[in-house]
Amino acid sequence: MSHLRYLDELVREYLLFRGFTITLKSFDGELKVDKDRGFRVDRIVDQFLVFINNSDLTSLRELWLHFDQKIFSKLDHDFTQGLRKLEVSLLKFYLVMAVSNNRPEKVSEFFQKLTPELQNQPEWKDWFMLPFIKNPEEHSTFAVNFTKQWQDTFLVSLHNFLSIIYQVIPEPALSSYEEEATKLRRLQEENESLKHKLSTLSHCSDVILDAVPPIDIMDDFYIIAQETPTSGDGHSKSLKNLIRTIGGGLPTSPIMGRKPHCQGNQ
Repeated sequence: MSHLRYLDELVREYLLFRGFTITLKSFDGELKVDKDRGFRVDRIVDQFLVFINNSDLTSLRELWLHFDQKIFSKLDHDFTQGLRKLEVSLLKFYLVMAVSNNRPEKVSEFFQKLTPELQNQPEWKDWFMLPFIKNPEEHSTFAVNFTKQWQDTFLVSLHNFLSIIYQVIPEPALSSYEEEATKLRRLQEENESLKHKLSTLSHCSDVILDAVPPIDIMDDFYIIAQETPTSGDGHSKSLKNLIRTIGGGLPTSPIMGRKPHCQGNQ
């Protein structure tokens, strides 16, 4: 969803163009505290890490609740199990970092606030003894969570999960304007190409029609070319046939074969 950042700029430009200065001021203020971080997954994960490293439990839970209400609650049930595991791991990661940063008061605060919510969840049954263990990183229950491999794996899983979520959630209609404009531009280019091909074919057709030779006119003298004189007798025959044709012996011509009316009266 990186292209949505460009949409933010378009909205700002439109508000400024319309003179909606109060709305623009409010819009800029909302962008400054945008919990979605412009829908950039890397920045969202970084924000989770900031709250964890600062042991800011309230901000951490508010950020998770924001995504839960805005995005996670709208997902199919297929994501429920994975989402649940991520939330549990996120809170455990918070405790691990609090212990690693030598903040026992933050560990105690965590259980004081969340015990009513977590006490009936089997994933947390063994974790209530964490504040009372001197070196939890060496304890069999917590040792794996203190390893760098587990922590890195969790962060990668969180990053991948958010990336997938942003790919499947429906986007606003405004975000597809560029795609629609590209499709329209492509259709216009194809239309112009087809027009050019049609014009070329039409031109070629005209050229072919102009190149067809005219039909030869058949007149009374055509019979001469059909006979090849081979002797004096043949030449004489051809001359006789020509005279007969001209005289109307064979009405091969609609003009020459017609006798004048005045001759018939005489």
